[in-house]
Amino acid sequence: MRYQLMLATMALGVAVSFGHAAADGPDAGYGAREVGTVRFIDRALNLIQLDDGTELRTTDPRMLQNIKEGMQVQVDFTNDGERNEINTIAPVGAGSPQADVSPTAGD
Repeated sequence: MRYQLMLATMALGVAVSFGHAAADGPDAGYGAREVGTVRFIDRALNLIQLDDGTELRTTDPRMLQNIKEGMQVQVDFTNDGERNEINTIAPVGAGSPQADVSPTAGD
């Protein structure tokens, strides 16, 4: 009986640990926060490129309305395995004219 209980406990532990990994999958994405200088903006595609080559997109053009090339920004984003999607973006530095902007701000 003790052996069966121990075996059942171990099997449950293995199932839980592998279940979480299988649910997320190998390329489930990640989130990150980065500070960089805006090198390029394509407003038609709602895309910015930072000076290190990182490309970030948004589905809400309002997020980029006060962002300009050459501006240093802090960007919080997620990656779904294919592209970086902006969660928030804000200018960095004293006297920044804009607070954090997110897709739900002002709704």
